[in-house]
Amino acid sequence: MNEKSSATEQAEMHAAEQEDIMQHVQGMIENLLKSAVDKVHKEEHNKHLGGTHTSADTNADETPQMGIAEVKNFVSVMQKFIDNVNIIIAQLETGQPGAGGPDDKFLDGYMATADTVLEIAAFSMKDPLTGLSNRSGFENRLILEWNRATRDKSALGLFIFGLDGLEECEDNKKRDDYLKAVAKTVELSIKRTTDFIARWSDNEFAALLPITDESGALIVAERIRSAVDNMNLPGITDDMCKSTVSIGVCDHAPEHVEKPIDFINHAHEAYEKAKEKGGNAIVFI
Repeated sequence: MNEKSSATEQAEMHAAEQEDIMQHVQGMIENLLKSAVDKVHKEEHNKHLGGTHTSADTNADETPQMGIAEVKNFVSVMQKFIDNVNIIIAQLETGQPGAGGPDDKFLDGYMATADTVLEIAAFSMKDPLTGLSNRSGFENRLILEWNRATRDKSALGLFIFGLDGLEECEDNKKRDDYLKAVAKTVELSIKRTTDFIARWSDNEFAALLPITDESGALIVAERIRSAVDNMNLPGITDDMCKSTVSIGVCDHAPEHVEKPIDFINHAHEAYEKAKEKGGNAIVFI
């Protein structure tokens, strides 16, 4: 009886240890990936865009970096995790689960960890409020389209646009609802599947239109301006949350010696000029 009780206690301790390991692994993977994603984005964007952000910069919360102690702890726990995974593999190969080996709960946790890695990769590029791509995702897409346009010698359209006076809306929920509605309206206004829209900053958005000349870009810009101006959201657009949009448009066929950061700055300059006109305007550079 004592031997059975001892074996049960050992099994319970083993299961508890596996669960603890899994929780540590998932937490550390999340922290490490978020830190790595933040660092890589900053380095790669500065490298590929052709410099640091200038006029188009926004203040963003810094993701805390993991120190050497946290990294060592991660490696230690990950080694235990790998040992357990090797046990799983051996059991699957032989078809004979061993005594004290990982149970179904651990295997479920292993799959959850893999899912977490994929989710972090996806969500790191998504704006949680609007569901659009975030600024990092947009800049990654810009680099891709810039290189393609350079290779194909095709024109690339870029919009930077923002809502006029929305900061005066003191009702946070209405403000968020309005931003989400604008995002949906702009998505519907940009017809082609190759076009790409993102939330650029708090009240600002950006759109990328591959293989688009000046006239085509201005047609889409006017469609966006008009659609936002005519939005009708009862309880929102009938108070101070009602807004128009100012759009800066830039269109260019990039050369190898040019950098995407200059393209962004040109579009942002056009956007600032549209704001100076009093809003609800489009300026092309």
